[in-house]
Amino acid sequence: MDYRNSISSMKRSTFSEALELSIDVFDKRKITIGKLVPVGDWILYDKDKIELIRSWRQRTMRMFLTQFESTYEKTFGYLKNLSIAQEGRIFFLIYDTDNRFIGHMGIADVDGKTGELDNLMRGVEGGDPRLVYFAEIALLDWCFKNLGITESDVRVLTYNWLVISLHEEVGYVHKEKIPLNKKTKDGVTFHDVVGDSESNVKYACVKMLLKREVFYEANSWISSKA
Repeated sequence: MDYRNSISSMKRSTFSEALELSIDVFDKRKITIGKLVPVGDWILYDKDKIELIRSWRQRTMRMFLTQFESTYEKTFGYLKNLSIAQEGRIFFLIYDTDNRFIGHMGIADVDGKTGELDNLMRGVEGGDPRLVYFAEIALLDWCFKNLGITESDVRVLTYNWLVISLHEEVGYVHKEKIPLNKKTKDGVTFHDVVGDSESNVKYACVKMLLKREVFYEANSWISSKA
């Protein structure tokens, strides 16, 4: 199946339909510890979930390359115009076994060969302490088996060492360290990719890469067969 069709088929119009397509999250004992619920048009009518996503983004804003005042309207626009509308992007809500919405993550810029892990967030405590780690594994396993991609990348600011360590444990390796130039305009802070001499901040952006074969070697308890 073409990656566009695989992604589109997950973006349902009702929450109940999305639940039926959710991806189970297992630990190494093959015990279910949560699920990933794909986001479709249904979320645009769920103000409580949108507000949670907004508040979590605001609380952790310094961990993102683009920083701004998070509002309900901006979060709604992101979900509608990017997560849902773009054919190469899909967003998932993370639930624990008590059906509590505890975080989210997604995959972006999918082109049939690669895809970028995107918007990883644990918003609240709940469920298994390693739920986010195993949720990342479940998402990547689904991507490698359903989207035809052979590798994934992710970008993280160097001071976000906890997330860097999480990705390393999953199997990502450092590809390059990218110098940044920080600038603010109209209340929005951007980080432009520049050469070493143009950088104006002490931190940088780490780009990490994960190849399909490395992922299944690092997580040999998962079958690589679709």
